[in-house]
Amino acid sequence: MTDLTRRRFVAGSAAAASLLQSPQVFAQSNFLEPARIRMGFAPYISAGPYLIAEAKGYFKKLNIEIVPSSHVDGSLSMPALAAGELDITGATLSAGLFNLMAKGAGLRMFFERGREAPGWGSNSIMVSNELWEKGFRGPDGYKQAKGATIGISSRGSVAHYLHTMGLERAGMKADDLEWSWGMSPNVSLPLMKQNRIGIINMPLPGAYAAQKQGIGKVATWSDELAPDFVLACSVASEKFLREKHSAAVRFSMAIMQGNADYMEAAKSGNPEVLKILADGTGLTPQVIDETRPRWTFMTIDGTPNMASIIAQQKFWRERTDLLARSVPDNQLFDDRAIKEAKQRMTEKNPFI
Repeated sequence: MTDLTRRRFVAGSAAAASLLQSPQVFAQSNFLEPARIRMGFAPYISAGPYLIAEAKGYFKKLNIEIVPSSHVDGSLSMPALAAGELDITGATLSAGLFNLMAKGAGLRMFFERGREAPGWGSNSIMVSNELWEKGFRGPDGYKQAKGATIGISSRGSVAHYLHTMGLERAGMKADDLEWSWGMSPNVSLPLMKQNRIGIINMPLPGAYAAQKQGIGKVATWSDELAPDFVLACSVASEKFLREKHSAAVRFSMAIMQGNADYMEAAKSGNPEVLKILADGTGLTPQVIDETRPRWTFMTIDGTPNMASIIAQQKFWRERTDLLARSVPDNQLFDDRAIKEAKQRMTEKNPFI
């Protein structure tokens, strides 16, 4: 599927639109002037819309050259973005992102890059075989884990937020469990196999691989703990969004088409898209295909779930010591580029 109809772009964003800024969309006589965008990304399945747009020539079609920079984690590209070494990057929502924005780095989110929609959550909660046998087999399973150890990479991370949501859903508190920080998967997985670590957050496809190896079991998923939780957004400097508006709009148009192709392939298993994702991630098409029911969900037009973004910032600010001050709600997300991109795609989709 490459055709996006007028109906698909008009539908589905009214609820979120009231939370966004709505500055006037303006036309540019030099809209298609050549643009070079330095972009950071993490080479995972959730980068699929970008990988598709690049492979299918959507950026080239709009006179954009993407200069990509791969990072193991989207958060690692944030210093380069703040320093002006990148124009755009994908970033997971974390205390670190909100902190950087709050400290006056001049950064804004401008395109939602994935959410854990019901049935689409791509982050598993894995538990040891011991906890599985005790009954940790669903979102309320944290009740069975009092005194267990959570292996986690860092404070302020997606995993930190998700585990906290899971504990609260089960009527428990953070100090009912032990938190072991600074644990990467290559450390936590062997410990889980020995039943020394009880719970970890493991994204796909690693979760399925670990389960096949008998290390532990997938007990529940992110979308069950925090439905419609926004996982990541595209972030850019305010200067770029202001001075390179047409480039931001064209970038958004290409990603919108990439989103549509990605979401269609998530349902159909389109072999062309599976190969593109395999080439971009280093995984096999078979592994990509096996994860399809739980690819990260993409809203086609990049309209964000602002309620989730605001709630996450509020969590880090009010319930941890990780965020000294907040970004005003109306300064978190700049919707000008996606508004104009959506309008242009509705009037005439250049990719069909």
